[in-house]
Amino acid sequence: MKIVIRFIICLMCILNSLPFLHAETTETVAKYRASFERRMNQQLDDEGAAARKLRLNYIDALKKLSVELRRAENLKGVVQVMAEIEALEDGEEAEGLPPEADYRIKNLRNQWDRGMSEIRAGSNRKLNETVKIYLKALDTEKRRLTRSGKIKDALLIEGEEKRVRELPEVAAVLKANAPEGAPAAELGGDLALASKGARAVAPNFPNNMIDGKTEHSEKGGFSFGAIPARFEVDLGQAHELYQVRVLLYEGDKRKYGYKLSVSADGRKWDQIASERRAQGWQKVNLDKVMVRYIRINGLSNSANQLFHVVEVEAYGAR
Repeated sequence: MKIVIRFIICLMCILNSLPFLHAETTETVAKYRASFERRMNQQLDDEGAAARKLRLNYIDALKKLSVELRRAENLKGVVQVMAEIEALEDGEEAEGLPPEADYRIKNLRNQWDRGMSEIRAGSNRKLNETVKIYLKALDTEKRRLTRSGKIKDALLIEGEEKRVRELPEVAAVLKANAPEGAPAAELGGDLALASKGARAVAPNFPNNMIDGKTEHSEKGGFSFGAIPARFEVDLGQAHELYQVRVLLYEGDKRKYGYKLSVSADGRKWDQIASERRAQGWQKVNLDKVMVRYIRINGLSNSANQLFHVVEVEAYGAR
């Protein structure tokens, strides 16, 4: 959370240092900044609330365990539990448990650690999405200014993009979410986007797979079909890919079974992944494989008889 706060402060300082932009450009950047800050503040509030709730639940569980240990006259265990509670209530980070710690304390700590990891991972995904939206807005404005012949303003927007990307916190988020399989400097953008000419086929709402949006809920934001279901993305032409990503619906603990295949011509297909109990993001690294078509065969869903695909991404070289 401290990192996010520093990030917002740095970004505000940068944007507030641009009084020389033309009025129209200044107004546009201010509008994007306001939207960006609202999203960031909401994400910060959500992360903080989730972390506080998890911490309180952990403390309550430790207090209950302390009562059990006292009844069993396990004084050593009681001391360990009380030390853990005291550290948490003082707002300190919990230290590593000693090897001889009671197994019940270890189990509770493991549950808490997993919960915090899930909260941080979710926050990272949302932060990455927010940064991508902001950078995309800047890029769109830069292109508009260029087409209008306002080259000076376009170059200023480009400089703003560069400065935002170089902020330590932003650079860390972008690096953490970059596709693997190629040096970061060589990675290109997502090719599986309708805005880049990609097309999608699915039983329902195919364009949701290629709209660049990963936020979704039980009400929408995904493509879906009755199992067995087939989903395909056509990149428009064959590209040399380093990685394919597929985001499955992750609103609960359901697990999906699927097969993922790629093809350069739509006739010969190569299966690159197969999972029976998949959740969330599915990432498959490729060794410069020529790909035009991406196919997902949805085979199972532990919750119901529908298969849901939120987003498909394809990354090649820059």
